[in-house]
Amino acid sequence: MVSAEEWIRIRRSLRFGQRFRGTVTAVPRPGAIGIFVDIGLPIGGFVDVLLLPAAAAHWPTQGTEAEFEVWWAGERQQVRLKPVDPQFLRDDFGRWQAAWRPGWPEDVPVDQGWVDTVTYPRQTGVIEEALRSAGWRPGRRVPTDHWRRTLEKTGLVRMHDAAEAFLAEFGGLDFQIRGPGINCAKTPFNFDPAKLSGEEDRFAGWSHTIGCVIFPIGELDEGRFFLGIDENSEIYLVETWLATFGSAHDALEKLILGISPERIQTAD
Repeated sequence: MVSAEEWIRIRRSLRFGQRFRGTVTAVPRPGAIGIFVDIGLPIGGFVDVLLLPAAAAHWPTQGTEAEFEVWWAGERQQVRLKPVDPQFLRDDFGRWQAAWRPGWPEDVPVDQGWVDTVTYPRQTGVIEEALRSAGWRPGRRVPTDHWRRTLEKTGLVRMHDAAEAFLAEFGGLDFQIRGPGINCAKTPFNFDPAKLSGEEDRFAGWSHTIGCVIFPIGELDEGRFFLGIDENSEIYLVETWLATFGSAHDALEKLILGISPERIQTAD
């Protein structure tokens, strides 16, 4: 870990698509959560499972040296990476990127790049089918003021722009999905923040712990877990522990397909 000021300085020096020669330092759960990479910075790098081949046997192993591109860097102290070598990318990467990352910036400073994190997928398939079954349509917009009033009245949480944008498109959707997933069971989830009234202190506590403002957006597994979103559109599983699903796009895919989030280690 570095200081908040040092992380800001490092993040400002990064550009989308910037390449680093890195060494894979850990593959804790092949096929599950991704790989950790040393790219020579005080902050470690990470490649999400969604970018890697479906077959874990094709993942780079610990000690592998390869080139990686900067894919994202948010408030959390970690550089999200994309492998440059196609053999370490998911087989359908081009199609997947066109659907989930259209217009992804190149050679733009990470802290200045604007990314539309709630743009809907442009292709048909399992993800869009699940979205449409839950009531989503292209261009969907719903009012968010009632959720703002309900949750902000305690003074513990604040609806930031990312939360408002996400809820305007996906708020109120209820996904009744069950069955086996890719590495965890598919479970129902919803984007109804009103169901989290009374849990504001939990979100305020975790916001203080990780230094981001996490706003409640819904429930997972019929209220067993809660969902929240920070100012950078990163979506979290919130309980007595915290885990990240990644960006809004990644989170939708993981929730629908049954891919477990990455647990966040904290000092507590």
